[in-house]
Amino acid sequence: MSYDPIEKVAKGAAEGLLDWGTDFIKKLATKFRDRKLGFIQDQKTIERVKEQYRSDELAFYKEYIKDKEILFLLKMGLTLRSLEKEKEEDRRKILRGKIFNKYQIKGLHIAQFVENGILSRYIGILIGDISSIEKFKEDIMNVLENIEKHVLFVRTKDTERDIIKQSFSITTANIPMIFIISGIASAAEIVKKCEIKLKELLKDYDLEKISSSQKETLVFKRILKE
Repeated sequence: MSYDPIEKVAKGAAEGLLDWGTDFIKKLATKFRDRKLGFIQDQKTIERVKEQYRSDELAFYKEYIKDKEILFLLKMGLTLRSLEKEKEEDRRKILRGKIFNKYQIKGLHIAQFVENGILSRYIGILIGDISSIEKFKEDIMNVLENIEKHVLFVRTKDTERDIIKQSFSITTANIPMIFIISGIASAAEIVKKCEIKLKELLKDYDLEKISSSQKETLVFKRILKE
């Protein structure tokens, strides 16, 4: 067998370039991801975000949602939930503020949709009536891209009258198949007080409640008439 040193060097260089290229791409992807998280400006919170990259819930979302910006906001929502679970309230409030400053109220609401566990319940309802994977994907993207037409996030300063008025306005204008009202802490108490009036108002919907000590979520599912 003949020995060609030039061929050997060329082959080694090519293999080294391939290895270097793969390594470079990985490093570049990590650098880009870290730069995207830079707005958080807190290393411990950034590490908490990175932990969510390995979660089963995020893996599920990635199967059906391909929009990178929305997926990033879902990661923020998972992080907010994790901070809440670990009782890191100061970091949670700061992160919420930074999400709002960078992505405005719509971005914060998408993150809250995950934080409060509403997206997973919404998907559960969709799965119960699934007709095709493509329609399933469309429905998920529709609620995330047009969240203000499907979800009312109650604020502490809202009154019962505000909630009734906004609920009527949203459901009349958009006729959503699923309409959700959610409140946290003191806002949860306001949602509870509105329940009876909302049931009277939304007669074309069935009501499902998701309650906890700090959260109150009312899920109205439109009744399909034969």
